[in-house]
Amino acid sequence: MPVYEYEARDRTGQLRRGTIVAGDPADATKRLREQELIPIRLTEQKQPSAFTLFRVSARPLAVFFRHLYNTYRSGVPLSESLRLFAETERSPLKSVAAFAAERVTEGVPLSQALRESGYDFPMFVLPLLESGERSGRLEQVFGHLAEHFEREAEFEQDFKRGTIFAKAYMGCAILAMLLVLGIASSIGANSPVVTMIQNTLKILAALIGLWLLWRILSMTKGTAKYTELVLLHLPIISIPFQKIAAARFARTMSLLYASGISPDTSLELAAQSTGNPFIISAAERLKVQLQRGEKFSQVIGQMPFIPPLVVQMVATGEKSGNLDESLTKAAEFLESEAKTGMKSMPIIAGFALYGFIVLLLVYLIFQMMGAVAEFYQGLLSQ
Repeated sequence: MPVYEYEARDRTGQLRRGTIVAGDPADATKRLREQELIPIRLTEQKQPSAFTLFRVSARPLAVFFRHLYNTYRSGVPLSESLRLFAETERSPLKSVAAFAAERVTEGVPLSQALRESGYDFPMFVLPLLESGERSGRLEQVFGHLAEHFEREAEFEQDFKRGTIFAKAYMGCAILAMLLVLGIASSIGANSPVVTMIQNTLKILAALIGLWLLWRILSMTKGTAKYTELVLLHLPIISIPFQKIAAARFARTMSLLYASGISPDTSLELAAQSTGNPFIISAAERLKVQLQRGEKFSQVIGQMPFIPPLVVQMVATGEKSGNLDESLTKAAEFLESEAKTGMKSMPIIAGFALYGFIVLLLVYLIFQMMGAVAEFYQGLLSQ
């Protein structure tokens, strides 16, 4: 149903602002009058579409789940928390929160309300919320999601800061080469150096075009999962992404198992929460082994991206009877490893760009030296 933003006056004449879910403007006006409000302005908010082109950024999601965590922890009813977010925050999730508030008030679970809103949440969010609702640990799930998206938003900022100077230097180098070409064309010069600079600029243009194409594909919903699969197979670069998927799996697994959910169901839901096709397919294959009564540590050892140390921690927890505590410690260990790996990515990217610029400059210098040498040899031969 549409979400309407309104301005209205109550019985005392005080101005009130907020949002309301209604079938049409007439229905919205009727609902406001039932609340003893006289509408002054009524504007339909643009509903988020399930077919939007680009994925959701991390920052709005971090703010949304941090708000839910803080208010839910303080004892504020979930419907009121969502309504408060819709009325006070400037966020792309504003209309989603208003819609969900109405549905939660009607008794619909939050995960279902968010799914009905049509907003493109990342794949693991809704299964994780469902697991929190089933286990009674919704507050912990809110906190987990808030921390996850805050780390992703921090990584995005660190990556931009870590590569900004290298990008600036590359831009200056390209401008310098364009300036040389402009001067050469104005005087009608046509030397090997000019040809070399033209070829270099063509290569740079092709590389920049490929990078922009990769960025678009990684941000587009339909192709993002394929770029993630590529990242999971690239040497060195794939390591932090694999650790993030493993950490998300372990954290969800610990929440579910501690809540009394059966091991096979916990395994399947935890795998779905990662949004990783390798982990999901492995869980679907391995849950049968848990149903047959095999040890949990043996099954976890067959999951992709799970290091041997974590398997040993789970096996120790099985022997001591503290499997839920061991899973929590394993999740904390993997999250720490993932955080360290993600912090190193901007540094690696920055050095890679600097290295590329140095190689480019060395190439240009040698080419220019060769052109100058040929020029003097031509003079001497005359």
